[in-house]
Amino acid sequence: MTVATIGAITGKRFRFFRKNASTRAFSLVEILFAMLLLTFSASSLWMVRHAFQDDKVFVEKEAQALARWITNRFTLSNRSGRPFGLSCPFDRASDTVKAMWQNPLREEKYNSLYQCQFIRYQGSVVESLYSPQWNTLVPTATLKVSRGRAEHYVIVSQRGRARTSKMPP
Repeated sequence: MTVATIGAITGKRFRFFRKNASTRAFSLVEILFAMLLLTFSASSLWMVRHAFQDDKVFVEKEAQALARWITNRFTLSNRSGRPFGLSCPFDRASDTVKAMWQNPLREEKYNSLYQCQFIRYQGSVVESLYSPQWNTLVPTATLKVSRGRAEHYVIVSQRGRARTSKMPP
């Protein structure tokens, strides 16, 4: 029921913001209220429209951070001479990627910064082993980083290089 309908039923004229109801112009308060409503509706539409693009940005940043973390593990392994295993599940999504160091045995985890999920793309091997003596990772790994419908890939080569890509190899 609108204000006009209520006024027609009761026979009374409602005066909300105007001192003189017979004027045809809008008051400053009415104009500000209308602008406030338009601003709220426009901002909510903008947020809904750009939610998927925000996921793309977060997934790309997460993939770049994971590639840097993996590259740093290769550098540490080459400097210390300690081999490590890089593991990520292939059958379910996880929010961590693990590096299991040898001699002494120690586990290191990379936790998602932007609530993304990691899963090994193609293949059924959970762990890849890196040998600093030969500077090789066997088998190579492609990790899919996803959040919502957005996804990005971290491709780890056999020679110990990590890069990101929007498309799988």
